[in-house]
Amino acid sequence: MECLYVPALEVGQVFVELTDPDELRHVRVLRLRQGERVALTNGRGCLVVGELLQYSKAPPRALFRVVELLEPPEFPVRLGLAIGLLHDRERLEFAVEKAVELGVQEIVLLQTCYTQPCEVRLERLRAKVLAAVKQAHRAWMPSIRGPMGLVECCDSVFPAYRQWVVAEVSGGEPAPLRSSPTLVLVGPEGGWSVEELQILQRARAALWSLGRQRLRAETAAVVALGLVRFLLRQS
Repeated sequence: MECLYVPALEVGQVFVELTDPDELRHVRVLRLRQGERVALTNGRGCLVVGELLQYSKAPPRALFRVVELLEPPEFPVRLGLAIGLLHDRERLEFAVEKAVELGVQEIVLLQTCYTQPCEVRLERLRAKVLAAVKQAHRAWMPSIRGPMGLVECCDSVFPAYRQWVVAEVSGGEPAPLRSSPTLVLVGPEGGWSVEELQILQRARAALWSLGRQRLRAETAAVVALGLVRFLLRQS
């Protein structure tokens, strides 16, 4: 079942009108017919099944009837990803997309010591987040924060979590986790500086090695999030 983004959708609503041009384009591409069903998400916790009642080109609109309220398939523990900016835009977008599919509620962009100069196109990244939300049929739209430095991240982001896991080649073996909000941190291509590792250790973050192989940052993000998800489910 395909999924459409309808921010006006509210819990308890019976009829939902879709007027956003981008989402209506998906309706056309999918060639939805009267009576066919799709998932609808508002990005604020509501996920339903909608049956197409009417589609018109002038004025452009699609009318759906809500036929079922779905249980949001959200990860049960708050999960965040803080990742160093990557010079290759496509690699950063890949990391963001996969993080959303893996259930993160928040993505923090880090400007670290070894971050290469690059342009950050937040609107494009938000579009990637939206696409991943629809792909994964998520009920909540993850937020994007930053870019910010590591010290600011420790001051403003860390307090929302109870555990902080850092992907670091010199780190120790992964350890069991409590079922508590967890932030995963992945550095840029050049990794973390000595000073940054000291900051993270003072903040009581756990430094974990992801294996002997040298991983690209976007790969490390996927591996670390998958590992943390597994360990949180075991707690």
